[in-house]
Formats: sequence, structure tokens, C-alpha cells
Amino acid sequence: MRKAIVHLVALVCFASFALVAEAKDLKGWGVVVMHGKGGNPGNMASVASALSAAGAKVVNPSMSWASGYRTYNEALNEMAGHIASLRSQGATRIALVGHSIGANVALGYGAQRGGVAAIAAMAPGHQPDRFISKTGESLARAKQAVAAGRGNETGTYIDSNQGRDFEIRTTAAAYVSFFDPAGPALMGRNAGALKGAALLWVVGTGDAGAKAVASGGKIITVPGNHFETIAAGAKDVAAWLESL
Repeated sequence: MRKAIVHLVALVCFASFALVAEAKDLKGWGVVVMHGKGGNPGNMASVASALSAAGAKVVNPSMSWASGYRTYNEALNEMAGHIASLRSQGATRIALVGHSIGANVALGYGAQRGGVAAIAAMAPGHQPDRFISKTGESLARAKQAVAAGRGNETGTYIDSNQGRDFEIRTTAAAYVSFFDPAGPALMGRNAGALKGAALLWVVGTGDAGAKAVASGGKIITVPGNHFETIAAGAKDVAAWLESL
């Protein structure tokens, strides 16, 4: 009789542990993982792996800004397509995890479209208000082209990434949408206008630009620079989503 009771208690404890473990995994979550400017899906492999291992359905696509810019709204449409794909696979809660400009667009989607449960902004980047001194002349030319009805014309403009300035070719309309400080890509404004999404910032100790924009939500600091933040914070992102 004593052995039977002990066995029953053990079964109850095991069942309780199993329920707790299941409650903390990411089954039912669908996550869009987005790389940074000039990056590729391989850059986000550590994050995608951590989320997949926890049970989430994950897409880690090559985003359009890897090779150029579409308009900001078109970038949001691109993300909407990946979200729809995850929902068609049975995902009931959607999270967006972006690095650098991927974080920017994730915040933009959360503020301008909504319908997502959580956003993790890793080393948030592409801050049009912070590099306007470098892009101002290009922005003025692009705005003139848009005003003249030539928004779809491709031109040469200045881009900036982690202190490095370089020329890109894109349409005037796309450039204005991503580089106008008064436009849809301003992270601070988007972060403050999220439609019900929980927010996590993952900031590297050596990433001053990310520190400047991170406010509201939860902030996790990890060792490393702008790029090292990805691997350093991968498990933290998974654990945070599990806590939700």
C-alpha cells in the first residue's frame, strides 16, 4: 500500500512538472525572424534555432532590404505575407524578432498594422533622425522627385550603416519612406504606438546607437557590439517569449 501511494505521488508530481514545462514552451507561436541591413538569414540562425527548439514555428526569410529598398509600406506587406503563412500552419500567436533594420520594420508593423502578440528588437538600427546630417541632401533630392511625380524613378542616394556611408540605388519613393525622419520608419514613435504587442529590447554593451533608442517595454543588455548581440541574446529572446 505504501509503495502504491509513493508511486501515485510520483505520477502526480511528474504530471505537474510536464504541465508546467508545456506551459512554458512556444507551441502555438509563429515567429518571423528578420536580419539586418545588408544581412541574410544566416545571420539570424542562432535566434531561429533557439525559437524552433522551444517549439515555435519560425520563418527566417531573406528580406528585401538585403539588396535594396522597397517602400516602407511594401516592406510591411512583405512581413504580412510571412505572418499569413505562419497562421496557415496553425500558429495562434505571432511574434516578430528583428535585428537592426529588421527591428525597425518589426516595430513599424506593430504600430501601423498590429495583430502581433510580441516584438523583440535586437540591436535596433536604421534611425533616420540620427543620420540625417549624412542623408539630408539625398533626402531632399528624393522628395523633389516624389513631388514632381517621379517617385518610381531609380536614383543614387546615400545610405548609412554603423558609421559607414555608401551609395545605393533605389526609387525616390522608397528612399523617402525609409529615410525621412518624419516618415514611417521612426523607431521611437513606432515603439510608443504599438497595438497591444509586448516589447523586448536586446541591446549590446558596445552598441551605443541601440541604447539611444531603447525605451519602454523590457530591456535586456548582453555583451557585444551591434552584430554580436544576435548570438548573445538568442536564448534571452526565447526565454522572454516563453515568459509571456
